[in-house]
Amino acid sequence: MVDSTKQKLDEQVADRKAKRLAKRTRDTYDGYATAGEKRALMSRTEQTRRLHELKARFLKSKRLEPFVKKLFDIALDDDHQGQMAAMKLIADRILPTAGFSSEDKKSSAVQINITGLQVSSVEKDREKEVVSIQ
Repeated sequence: MVDSTKQKLDEQVADRKAKRLAKRTRDTYDGYATAGEKRALMSRTEQTRRLHELKARFLKSKRLEPFVKKLFDIALDDDHQGQMAAMKLIADRILPTAGFSSEDKKSSAVQINITGLQVSSVEKDREKEVVSIQ
């Protein structure tokens, strides 16, 4: 009876260890590994390069224009469930790049001129009487 209880406890400990190990390997890989397949993590430069490739592919896609049109339609539709998410996406991602692009910098120069400030006479400082305290 003692042996069977000890054996059950050992099995439970082994199961828990296996679950912890499985969770660790699942957490270290960024969700792209399939069951039983291990992938090496990408370095920072590889991730940056891959992001640039995906961005270029997205911008060259023929589906970009309908996507942006749909995003603006959702943002302007008061009854749509995802209106606020679309508005936030537009405000965070699209408006800042449009506001600070190099084309707009050339045409929107700010110039400030201050005129009409003339001093006709210089007032002399009034000398105060020196009072000595003894």
